[in-house]
Amino acid sequence: MTQLTKGANVAVPSDAVNIVVTWTAAPQAPTVDLSTLLVTATGKVRDDSDFVFYNAPQHASGAVRLGPSSPGSASVEAHLTGVEDVVERIVVVLSADGGPFSQVPGLTVRVDDATSGQVVAQFGDMGATSETALVAGELYRRAGAWKFRAVGQGWDSGLAGLATDFGISVDDAPEQPSSSTAPAATPASAPAPAPALRPAEPSQGEQPGSDTSQPYAAPVSPTPAPLQPPQQPSAPQQAPLQPPHQPQAPLQAPLPHQAPLQPPHQPQAPQYEPLQPPHHQQAPQQVPSPQMAPPPQMAPPQMAPPQMPLAPPATQAAPSVVNLDKGHVSLRKGDRVSLTKTGAPPMSRVFMGLGWDPAKRGRNIDLDASVIAFDANGRELEIVWFMHKKEFGGAIVHLGDNLTGKGDGDDEVITLDLTAIPPTVVHLAFTINSYSGQKFTDVRNAYARLVDAQSGAELVRFSLSESDRATGVVIAALSRTPQGTWDMRAIGQFANGRTVKKLVKPAVQMLGL
Repeated sequence: MTQLTKGANVAVPSDAVNIVVTWTAAPQAPTVDLSTLLVTATGKVRDDSDFVFYNAPQHASGAVRLGPSSPGSASVEAHLTGVEDVVERIVVVLSADGGPFSQVPGLTVRVDDATSGQVVAQFGDMGATSETALVAGELYRRAGAWKFRAVGQGWDSGLAGLATDFGISVDDAPEQPSSSTAPAATPASAPAPAPALRPAEPSQGEQPGSDTSQPYAAPVSPTPAPLQPPQQPSAPQQAPLQPPHQPQAPLQAPLPHQAPLQPPHQPQAPQYEPLQPPHHQQAPQQVPSPQMAPPPQMAPPQMAPPQMPLAPPATQAAPSVVNLDKGHVSLRKGDRVSLTKTGAPPMSRVFMGLGWDPAKRGRNIDLDASVIAFDANGRELEIVWFMHKKEFGGAIVHLGDNLTGKGDGDDEVITLDLTAIPPTVVHLAFTINSYSGQKFTDVRNAYARLVDAQSGAELVRFSLSESDRATGVVIAALSRTPQGTWDMRAIGQFANGRTVKKLVKPAVQMLGL
């Protein structure tokens, strides 16, 4: 076995290798995830399908796939003869949720010969400090053969930042382009990783710096700037909504209507006198305009009804919120339920299970569940998703795919400690999106269910019966009440977004924030 230092490399003796990452699992230590990127000579992936992670655990070529994992261990299997010729490197990526890698004890990368089971090399001292994502190592081509290089280069921007630098479409948040100087800032940040490549000099018999410095210093794509224009059209769309209300005002405005509103009620009594002969004499005198006034007098009752229907929705919304006194609650789209039970303490630990089925048998559906935390004004606070699976000190944790089969077939599970979520968090929007771009017309039986984590009892379920040619859906939301309890609302509205980042603005509108 060869003990590698940062920048050193070793020949891979077999066409089938396993890259195994181990660390010391501890209750307070960050959780570690392993993923891989299949990179071309440009230093970037061809498209998002070259990103192999927990929710897309095997590359389309079948040459790279995630192996067995357990607390304190993760692995990736590579069959090098099946790797496409255009792929120059297989980058092994680690990400930490809940803290930087300096808080992950005993982090080690090992290269195993999958055929003989022998350990080829090991790399343990990565020198990580504040980084939450890092390239642990890479398999790369050299002179018709494959080698493994120990890299140990970190990203403070997390997995999303690392993946973006390698060409993955992460749909990052649009807050970055705050000024016209943003493009100048990105080139400055791009060369920053370069110093981490200096240890590559003590490589064994080759010059790795020539083929590693450029990919890792890949500039961040300056795409956030064009994301600002779409925000401006939203204002003019609201302005034209007001004019239609103004034309209704003239219907009430005519002075003839206001004057007869009081007198006509008294002259109505003489209307019973038309049976007398002089009625024909009064008719021609009142025909010109006074008799036209009574029809407009009906306008006031017509203006009252618009106000009446506006009030009932407000009064009807309150009674529609039921609680859990009768046990399990099934929601329909738009329904709301209070997560309280008379005489019982407030709900604390729950989990949201989200599931779906392919519309056509035998077809794989690659969907991702996420949750967006908003404050009372609709400002995005945090997002918990497959690239950032823990937030608020563990009050919200994304468990990833349900590989154990527990939870009545939930595809993904997000746990919540409602009592530990910061008071600034008022709304939690749960989303499902297709990272690979599949439409929800290919999905059926999508649902969200809330379960008591202590008893395992299902509290609330919402089954989505609709479909749409969209790539995302905001399926449900939890909202904090003024009393400090929580409500669950069934939303079920679709929007286009391959990642949860693109569903933030639609979620704000759907929540009415």
